Amino acid sequence: MSKVKFTGTDVGKKHRSLGKVLTAWVIILAIIAFLIFIGVKVFLRLGYNHLRNNATSLGPNILVESDKDSLFTGATDVEGLVWQDNWISYDGKVYEYNDNILTFLIMGIDEKKDTVHETTDKTGGGQADALFLAVLNPDTQDIKMIGVNRDTMVDVVAVGMGENGEDKLIEAEIATQHGFGGGMEYSCELTRDAVSKLFYDLPIHGYLSYNLSGVVALNDKLGGVTLNALEDLDTKALTCKKGEKVTLIGNAAYNYIQYRDTKKFESARGRLNRQKQYLSKLGKLTFEKMKKDITLPVSLYTEFKDYIVTDLSVDEISWLASEMSKYEFSGDEIYTMEGTTEMGDKYEQFYPDKEALKKLMIEVFYKEVPVN
Repeated sequence: MSKVKFTGTDVGKKHRSLGKVLTAWVIILAIIAFLIFIGVKVFLRLGYNHLRNNATSLGPNILVESDKDSLFTGATDVEGLVWQDNWISYDGKVYEYNDNILTFLIMGIDEKKDTVHETTDKTGGGQADALFLAVLNPDTQDIKMIGVNRDTMVDVVAVGMGENGEDKLIEAEIATQHGFGGGMEYSCELTRDAVSKLFYDLPIHGYLSYNLSGVVALNDKLGGVTLNALEDLDTKALTCKKGEKVTLIGNAAYNYIQYRDTKKFESARGRLNRQKQYLSKLGKLTFEKMKKDITLPVSLYTEFKDYIVTDLSVDEISWLASEMSKYEFSGDEIYTMEGTTEMGDKYEQFYPDKEALKKLMIEVFYKEVPVN
């Protein structure tokens, strides 16, 4: 048998050829990795752009004619200053809406069925017993939340309740608006628009409703929430004293955020405070876990989507998860609206303090304009 002999030249050629192949593959893999990176960036950017385009308005409309005069007896008082239509003045300072902010409406729906569903009953869409605005500020990379009293009296669109089956406006608790829309997207859109109008046409960039019957599964998935009870409670799943430290597991979590004694005046306000406390603890817990796993929001949405109605797409949720991983959420900056509660013919009615609401909006949604 003849032997094939490779000379040093042949071996060198093979090494050089192999080196070229490996180099080519490294370049190809680098290009693929770069394209994936760019693709992810484009995907996330699309999510951000979609959120910006989802806004219900360009900005709040809390400007009144006296705002200009309250600071400037004449625009010429400040040399070179031209008053802008979107400016407002408060306490001797000038402010403008911070349009970098993204605001989302979170709704907890009092629905005992396990999953979201369409209803043909004109008022059977479930009431929004929990209403919170989540405010993301990219400038400060923090999150603030505002709790909306479910008994706040507003103009509610009563779908199909007119004499000839047309829609009509009625004054009612804001929580009831969700019930008129069939329980799915239209219910959420009506509630979103009612909240936006309440906050002087505040831009809202997305919504998410969650059936409160699904709180147990979500709560337990995250390991339960530990807190100090804000009041005495005695329910089937939870008995505790005010100030007592409790870990909410199973139906205890549902009872804590949902139960109220309707015979007790302003019980809705007490429940809102419990919801605010619970949400701050749950949010902080979720943030801690998300720091370790950025895919957590998407995986939670996938697992619990049967309880959820939202106008947020996957690319928008992905952008939010990526963005929020840089943010801080202490759970301390959750605001509630000031106002008075009165007893109606049958139910309690909450009337916001308009000046306090404007002050809250300036604190959360506005930034100061340097005028000196």
